[in-house]
Amino acid sequence: MTVTELTTIPNPSYLFEFIHEQSFKEYRCVLNNISTATPRFDEFVLIDGVDVNFDYNGYYIYNIYEQQSPGNLDPALTVSMVETGRAEVIELDSPSNEYDSPIYFNIFE
Repeated sequence: MTVTELTTIPNPSYLFEFIHEQSFKEYRCVLNNISTATPRFDEFVLIDGVDVNFDYNGYYIYNIYEQQSPGNLDPALTVSMVETGRAEVIELDSPSNEYDSPIYFNIFE
């Protein structure tokens, strides 16, 4: 992401808005830029279940807004949009439970 090049305020917080492409359900969270190379790119960490709880895997449209408030979740109250794009949320494969037990055949007469 390159939000710094369009940011117009000092020390902004960034409001992230994710809109699921099929359900149109919206998710919002505020994240801080943790990049040490902001002239080149911006880096953010988003943890599903902590920062936001995505209900669906799949594709989302994302919008990033600059703002002064570290707690505002309303895009109408931000200064401006600094980036929009498309993101994919995927679920990590979880280990399956496999059982290996011998099969015994009993014959009853």
